[in-house]
Amino acid sequence: MAVLFLMCTAPAVAGAASASGHDPDITDPRTGPVVLVGVPGLLWEDVTPEHTPTLWDLAGTGAIGNVSIRTATSRTCPTDGWLSVSAGQRALSDRERFTVCEPAPEPVRDGSGATVPEYRSFAERNAESAFAAPVGLLGQTVRDRGGLTLAAGPGAALGAADESGRVDHYVDSARDLTQDRIRGVSLAVVELPELTRLYPEPPSVEPEGAEEAPEPDPGEVPEQVREETLETLDSRLSALTAVLPAGSTLMVVGVSMDTGPSQLTVALTGEMTDRGLVGPAAYLASESTRRPGLVALTDTTVTALTALGMRPAEPTGGRVWQLTDRPEPAEEAVGRLVDFNTAAVVVGAAIPGFFSGLVALQLLIYAAAAYALHRYSGGQRGKRALVLSVTRIVALAGAAFPVASYLANLIPWWAADTPQLALLASVLAVDALVVALAVAGPWRRTVLGPMTVVAGATTLVLFLDLCFGAHLQMNSPTGYSPIVAGRFYGIGNIAFATFATGMLMAVAGIAHVLISRGRQRAAVVTTLVIGTASVLIVGWPGLGTDFGGVIALIPGLAVTTMMIAGVRVTAVRLAAVGAVAVTAISLLAWMDYLRPVEDRSHFGAFAEQVVNGEAGTVLARKLGAMLGTLGNWQLTLLAAVALLFLFAVLNRPGKWRIGALQQAFECAPTLRAGLTGSLVTALVGFAANDSGVAIPALALTVAVPLTLSACVWALQQREQEPQGVNREEPECVQRT
Repeated sequence: MAVLFLMCTAPAVAGAASASGHDPDITDPRTGPVVLVGVPGLLWEDVTPEHTPTLWDLAGTGAIGNVSIRTATSRTCPTDGWLSVSAGQRALSDRERFTVCEPAPEPVRDGSGATVPEYRSFAERNAESAFAAPVGLLGQTVRDRGGLTLAAGPGAALGAADESGRVDHYVDSARDLTQDRIRGVSLAVVELPELTRLYPEPPSVEPEGAEEAPEPDPGEVPEQVREETLETLDSRLSALTAVLPAGSTLMVVGVSMDTGPSQLTVALTGEMTDRGLVGPAAYLASESTRRPGLVALTDTTVTALTALGMRPAEPTGGRVWQLTDRPEPAEEAVGRLVDFNTAAVVVGAAIPGFFSGLVALQLLIYAAAAYALHRYSGGQRGKRALVLSVTRIVALAGAAFPVASYLANLIPWWAADTPQLALLASVLAVDALVVALAVAGPWRRTVLGPMTVVAGATTLVLFLDLCFGAHLQMNSPTGYSPIVAGRFYGIGNIAFATFATGMLMAVAGIAHVLISRGRQRAAVVTTLVIGTASVLIVGWPGLGTDFGGVIALIPGLAVTTMMIAGVRVTAVRLAAVGAVAVTAISLLAWMDYLRPVEDRSHFGAFAEQVVNGEAGTVLARKLGAMLGTLGNWQLTLLAAVALLFLFAVLNRPGKWRIGALQQAFECAPTLRAGLTGSLVTALVGFAANDSGVAIPALALTVAVPLTLSACVWALQQREQEPQGVNREEPECVQRT
């Protein structure tokens, strides 16, 4: 693991060193204005040679990518998106109903310019929000640097306005733009709202007693109507590009969704010349996402300013667009962006059902195991051996389910005709392969052998995934989603719970083998080496980048190591471990803070917030999110039942006056160390992460079934003893 960590960090360091210099075509100031075109609801699947020839040609020559449009709320209306562009941070609009978007206010003309009415209310509300979005940052920065702003459309005025809500030049729509108007400004923001169908019509007055007609679903739009709308939109864009002066920078961004659940929208950029848009043809990326072909909406702000040779007056949540290689031809490049969005949409829709199924599966395993153990303790021999064997396999399958959900991404399930069923089939197939590996070799005859294989596979898969860019976690039901946008790279909180538990249970199994051969010192050293490599990859900026993960994993690793070494766990020693954890995380954060702003990860950003005195707001938001997870009754129930099963069912004395858990501990004392360390990490992780109860719930999803498999083995040894033998202590031998 240590060697793997060194191999992983080398390319990460090299990539970080070179990333900031890989975007000359985007960040160098241009001779002409920056023209930002916002198109609510535009998806890459909409861009085709037949219906959007202009967009298709631009995609072939320019830099393209998907945009994660998540704002301060999960529902990104056009007003939310434009305010986020204005602030360079996740923002939100004023609206009475969460599910219904409202139009941007119509600007009040003031000579050639205009002012957005009640703009101050937008700014004040966002300044007090969790993200403290500085609405007006984009326009104010341009004005402070001596530039002029132009807006075409009410939404564009929200995006381009300065802190007072004013734009220097305003026109009603893109059709009113001319080359002379655009040439005289620094930043032109244009709204193409043709796809927007969210704004409800004012309610009509019905006669008293009349039945209220149901409101039409805005998502039910005939395909032909959408195609005609896209053709109109494309013609508007074609007319706009025809009047752009040479040297101007064109940025096309899907700033929001038009209707329905959120998706990834279009991002496109390039430089306009007398011959049209020039590339280079590439994928867009940024330090916000660290993924080719994916940028965040808040990246738009700093990218536009950088193209103008300006820097924002204060730090933003976004990073400058960069260029990465993309496949040729354009059909394949666009096709991959469409597939990525399809996977994100499918996983987003599947997550509620997936976790409901996971909770139901785990509860079923616990109920079936409790019944089987009860029948075993009081029944006759007969079919008991078969029941115990099946129980062990089912327990291993339950523990392998999380890692199977990651490995399933090696199969292109999103390309199937029914991707939802393909995802489920892929997870089940991989789960079966992991269980087959666990029970196929000679290790199946040992108490911790199958457990160690499943735990080791979980650890190794996620370790390697972090080394190679965390592709298995992206768009995984137990990973993270670019639509939810809680995280784009590194190890997610759920993956951390799975990885940390797998690692601690795996080192317990390895230590058991070494100690049984009289090599306790080697067991301790092995635990420390694997554990240290795990802590480093969890916390290393650009790899795991998990602030709370380091805080949670170090105490659990320390407890496991002390128990394997035979050292008593005391409050003083735990306090020393806590000091080490805080020191380690502070050092990692400070090292990341010393890097350039555009290269910093979550660690460096938090260190900057500490320096600026803004850390309290972030911690309060995370604390609120953590406490809010207790309202997730499914995960809370899963954690509670898992603990009850572990300490009430497995630890309940049977006919040999000793519980199955205690029998397993007698056979493999290191199991107690791994399980205790996992519980400590789960508890600290619950307190230190905004995912809250999800951390212990997923940790127990791995730890308890693995422990059950060891308990069943201990009972199987009793099953093979001659009848009439009634030992209080189990006979822990390897039977062939």
